[in-house]
Amino acid sequence: MAGMRELSVSELNTVSGGCCHYSQPSCGGASQVSLSGMIGAYAGYLAGMYNVGADYFNHASCSTIASAWQNVASDVKTGYSMGASMSVSGALNLLQQTISSINSAVSVNRCGWVVSENLIAFPGSPSNSFG
Repeated sequence: MAGMRELSVSELNTVSGGCCHYSQPSCGGASQVSLSGMIGAYAGYLAGMYNVGADYFNHASCSTIASAWQNVASDVKTGYSMGASMSVSGALNLLQQTISSINSAVSVNRCGWVVSENLIAFPGSPSNSFG
């Protein structure tokens, strides 16, 4: 079996069905997708999905859980727009801050069992703006 390798841009375009990732004329001239925006969108997705899970864990009402599901899309959009205005390293910092917020919001006991999950805000406030 041959070793694995990274796909070229044209191979990625072929595999993805040519769905407008690189401003192709066949896609109606769609704008290029921002890598840093996608990283920010993923941070928003993680935050939103964590909050949905935390609501389930905390036995929230059906309306609260439904609202949390709707907030996932809002968090993804917010994350994309924030990330698109950042450098890739800035977007990665946003992602790391989101992961840190999630880690801080979960409490486990000495046996490793999750005993509490607090909701997190997205975007969270940066703990160190120079980091």
